Amino acid sequence: MNKKLQLAVLASMLLAGCQTLTSQNEVATDDQPTMQTAPVARSARDRSEELSTLSVWQRASQSMKMDIPQQADVITYRNWYLKHPRYLNTVTERAAPYLFLVMEELDKRNMPAELALLPIVESAYNPLARSPSNAVGLWQFTPGTGVRYGLKRDAWYDGRRDVHASTIAALDYLAKLHGDFNGDWFNAIAAYNAGEGRIQKAVDQSIRQGKQGDFWSLNLPRQTTEYVPRLLALADIIKNADRYGVKLPPHPNRQQWQLIDAGGQVSLAVVADMAGISTNELKRLNPGYLRNSTSSSGPHHLLVPKRGARELELALAELPRQQRLKPGEQFALPSEDDHLMLAETRRTKVAGKRQARTIEYKVKPGDSLWSISKAHGVTKQQLLSWNRNASKALKPGQVLKLQTSSSNRKARAYEVRHGDSLSSIAQQFEVSVDDLVRWNSLENRHSLKPGQKLVINDKRSGA
Repeated sequence: MNKKLQLAVLASMLLAGCQTLTSQNEVATDDQPTMQTAPVARSARDRSEELSTLSVWQRASQSMKMDIPQQADVITYRNWYLKHPRYLNTVTERAAPYLFLVMEELDKRNMPAELALLPIVESAYNPLARSPSNAVGLWQFTPGTGVRYGLKRDAWYDGRRDVHASTIAALDYLAKLHGDFNGDWFNAIAAYNAGEGRIQKAVDQSIRQGKQGDFWSLNLPRQTTEYVPRLLALADIIKNADRYGVKLPPHPNRQQWQLIDAGGQVSLAVVADMAGISTNELKRLNPGYLRNSTSSSGPHHLLVPKRGARELELALAELPRQQRLKPGEQFALPSEDDHLMLAETRRTKVAGKRQARTIEYKVKPGDSLWSISKAHGVTKQQLLSWNRNASKALKPGQVLKLQTSSSNRKARAYEVRHGDSLSSIAQQFEVSVDDLVRWNSLENRHSLKPGQKLVINDKRSGA
């Protein structure tokens, strides 16, 4: 391939996070196809003490053991990455919240640490990434392969976007491919991209021609022959970051998130309030949920900040059913018009100019400070500040004072036209793309259709 053309293709593919690939998932491998990467045996305590002093990226770097072959494609990709430090910084920062989880799973399975870089090749570590072939998530599972490896998918939930579930499925798939190709990680990684059948056919052809059947001897489409080198180039840079002058993000090498059972369907906004984080942060940790709650039929697991996770799980177990969902979230399959109305209803609770007024509330049996504050759109701390004699042990009949607010916010509806994009609409109304996605509960930033209605809030009114 012409050198300039090759670099141009590299730029377009890398910046897109490999979302144009038609395969499911990809993996990292050794430069010697028969190379094994079993680490030296150490006690769990020794390893834990050693790792506690590292950042999570230093841990990944020091765990990488593959020999990197100086093949032409590997060198070309390595040079491209090094000439685009902003891209490297973006993907390594984006990976940091998920990297500890991935590294822990790789360690449990004694699999190469280089595989932690596969989501960079596949999706640029974006759990919301979607390819034209409908491959989705960090590991870019297609629907069929996702189902094969236990990733549930319905109107409420897509396991391919679930960081924890998709990581388990991807490593299961990679381990299976590693066995299929007799311990050859390079061929296993290629199969993750192109499919087992195509790689096995190429291996058989290579052997018939008197070759070894290793990755470098296979006759494959250009897309697949570049796939493994891209991963190896990244591994070389991460493993030798100091040599190449690459600064890795200093995120701590410790568990920051914990998987809990919400005990049934629950609003993400309710969980976020109880956890003391924003709803957006909870959604970033749990992108598998397509609506604003966990699935009606399960799963109900959630990644939450580790600190206070056990207490949160216990509180959720005791949460009455009527307090689990926000108004409007009981509708299982809202239409576009319903989405518009529900988005509008949710926004009126938090947006716009507010005029406070004081009301009295008589405590009912089963009430708590938390349930009362949530029902009236205030915080527990505000409730206590307005009622200094209130205690956690409320009594039925007790009267509390509350301050409520009314909204004076302006919003308009916009009908999508041919040629519109979220960025062009955002620019036209002087708002951000993230605002448009949030206001309209959009699941896919690239799926606008002519005639679709969007809500546009007037930013000047406090929306």
